[in-house]
Amino acid sequence: MYSAVERGTPNTLDFRIFYTNKDGAPISPFHDIPLYSDNSQEYCNMVVEIPRWTNAKMEICKEEPLNPIKQDVKKGKLRFVNNVFPYHGYIWNYGAIPQTWKIQPTLMLTLKLRETTTLLMPWRLELE
Repeated sequence: MYSAVERGTPNTLDFRIFYTNKDGAPISPFHDIPLYSDNSQEYCNMVVEIPRWTNAKMEICKEEPLNPIKQDVKKGKLRFVNNVFPYHGYIWNYGAIPQTWKIQPTLMLTLKLRETTTLLMPWRLELE
C-alpha cells in the first residue's frame, strides 16, 4: 500500500527515507498514512523509524516537507545507538503511529491508549 524510497547514502547527513502511496505519489508519514489499517478500526498503522537490530538513530523530520525519516544529529555528528551485549542495536522495531502528532485525550480514550513519554512526543503510545 505504501512504499519507502531511499535518497542519498545511508549513514550520511543527506540520507532520507520518503514515502509514496500506491500510485507512487509522495506522502507524509505524519499526515497522509491513516491511523487505522482496517475498516473495523481494530489495527493501527505504524511507521518504523528504526528497524530491529539496527544502530542508526533515525526519526521522522518535523521540519522538512513531506516529513522524511532522517538520521538524528547531535553537535554536528550522526547519532547511533550503542550495542548492549548480546544484542546489536535496537531489539525491537521503533517508530510512530501516524495521525497522532497532536493526539487528543478523547482519541486516546477511544483507542484505549496511554502516553508513555513526554508531551513533546505524544505519538509514542502503548496499548493498555
